[in-house]
Amino acid sequence: MAEGEIPRDQKKAAACRGVVLFEDEASFWLDGTLHRTWARIGHQPRVDTFGQRKTAHIYGAVSLSGARFTFRFEEVFNGMTFLAFLKQIVAKYRGQKVFLIMDNGPCHNLDEDGKRWLKENSTRLALFRLPPYSPEFNPMEPVWKTTRKLATHNRFYRTTQERDAALRKTFRTFRRRPALIAAHVARYR
Repeated sequence: MAEGEIPRDQKKAAACRGVVLFEDEASFWLDGTLHRTWARIGHQPRVDTFGQRKTAHIYGAVSLSGARFTFRFEEVFNGMTFLAFLKQIVAKYRGQKVFLIMDNGPCHNLDEDGKRWLKENSTRLALFRLPPYSPEFNPMEPVWKTTRKLATHNRFYRTTQERDAALRKTFRTFRRRPALIAAHVARYR
């Protein structure tokens, strides 16, 4: 693509006053993620762990314009929970057509009811799939990395409620200060 050229999907979105979103899902264990950190020589940092995989499953989407962040906690990733997230996005961007770019995850396969809903709402939502195995094309991947850095790296949570509260706090921070994730999205404009 030539510099300054606007991708076709962005032209479509601009023509109908729509919005382009990138979507992805991530899982966060109760155990924090270990990450390198500073420590005095001979004093290795220690992060407690329960060794349990009580997982938070989260759908997320970020807009190309303004890095607006949307998320949804779910028990599992499947077609039904993905459809609930699509409905949440359509409601949030009421009056605008949403051009949603996503990967090829199995949870994106909708059942017949989901396909019918998608067809009925084709004036409000259009789905586009990234090429297989191409996370480098999805700005949500570095957003998840930033989430881990701010909420779970080298941290110990005693309960899932503590972990989920830390994740929600991070997501609220993204909404208040979109500049924290805007750089991840800027290269796709």
